[in-house]
Amino acid sequence: MATIKDVAEKAGVSIGTVDRIIHNRGRFSQKTAKKVKKIIHDLDYRTNIQARNLSLSKQCSIAVLIPHPDQDSNYWQLPYNGMRTALEELATSHVSADFFHFDRHDKDTLFQALNMMAEKEYDAYVAAPLIPDEFLESYEDIFQSKPVVFFDTDIENSHRLLYIGQDSREAGHLAAKLINLLCHNKKMRVLIVTPATENDHLTSRILGFRERVTMEHDIIRIPTDNSNAVETYAEIKDQLKSKYQAVYVTDSSSHQIASLIKERNLNSDVALVGYDLVEKNIEYTKRGVIDFILTQRPFEQGYLSIKSLYQKVILGTVIQKEHFMPIDIITAENISCYVESLSGKT
Repeated sequence: MATIKDVAEKAGVSIGTVDRIIHNRGRFSQKTAKKVKKIIHDLDYRTNIQARNLSLSKQCSIAVLIPHPDQDSNYWQLPYNGMRTALEELATSHVSADFFHFDRHDKDTLFQALNMMAEKEYDAYVAAPLIPDEFLESYEDIFQSKPVVFFDTDIENSHRLLYIGQDSREAGHLAAKLINLLCHNKKMRVLIVTPATENDHLTSRILGFRERVTMEHDIIRIPTDNSNAVETYAEIKDQLKSKYQAVYVTDSSSHQIASLIKERNLNSDVALVGYDLVEKNIEYTKRGVIDFILTQRPFEQGYLSIKSLYQKVILGTVIQKEHFMPIDIITAENISCYVESLSGKT
């Protein structure tokens, strides 16, 4: 049975691009659309899905635990869009999902979401376990022996079915290699900027970075409350160039540092590497303020989370335990291609 992933791979484009062409929304070139539509026809993509659905009697109800879409500079909207695309594709395959949102900095909102989730029994679960200790407290009671897919962040000592996301330590290694290339003078000092509420995902990025970076470095943790965050960013602004000639941001907030670099007109004096193609990061990468953005394909993480549970619960497919996403390196020179093809919006 052909899938949207099969179409994307054969066309040499992303799942997001195929989705936009199928639904005629967003940006894509007519040349790409023509190629994708031919492949859809050749693979009998829609017909195959509909034919398979006629023979299915199983159902798969999924509970999704995910941060509010607008958190982390709207980063979580990207995997959410991927999940919605998969659910739309599987609309006639007896697959449905309920979404439970939480504030990733607030464990009380996580417990609230978990309690709401526990009010109904589901066939399978998708979760971004960003507050691991509190998450594991409820794991056995809620998820029991049901298949669980983690995305974005993993908890290795849990009984999850599958993890979909980045190899965070390798992502840190790659970021360090890029910083090393940008900083020709090894006497330069690097600032690592990370949220105060770290998780295993970000901790592994920092570990990988520190293992490979060749310059002296410090870590500053950004408070979650806005007033203290503003003060911390003001301190960073004063230390750019004079103390720190390179900055590594562990999450999607590189644009915060980029705005400080731009305000002080330090584009050529401070190197900046971070993660994720959120809107503001795209803007500063195009301007050359952010030197490199590394991505983990969040749209595809969301899409594959739903599709993997469909394959497990409905089709009875054996699922691998890890699906590591490629780490894309994006610069001002190639960002236009990624903006068009990486996800439903970005």
